[in-house]
Amino acid sequence: MFGNDWEPATARIVAKKFKEGGERSGVWEYVADITPASGAPVFRAKLTQPHLMSHVVWLAEGAEVSVLADVKNQKAKFDRSDPAVNGKAKRSGADRFDEALKQPPLTPPPAK
Repeated sequence: MFGNDWEPATARIVAKKFKEGGERSGVWEYVADITPASGAPVFRAKLTQPHLMSHVVWLAEGAEVSVLADVKNQKAKFDRSDPAVNGKAKRSGADRFDEALKQPPLTPPPAK
């Protein structure tokens, strides 16, 4: 009767905004289309950056990540086991940054 019934799902990020929380702080909020693994109908929900993970989760519009969905209440939350959410996935931008730093001056930028 109470609580949520969470199940695995996939979220496709549709929109995002930065919500300031104070001086130099805040969290990202996302609008996402949620596709439950159970085959339940797709629904749209707001996802909030996981607590204490603002240094990790920066998702672009169109990105897909794992979430947990409560289909009945039309809610979703990030699945912290997803490498894109917990920071264990390599970021291509960081890889290009490191590669560029190792190159001599006047070397063209690394390919994307």
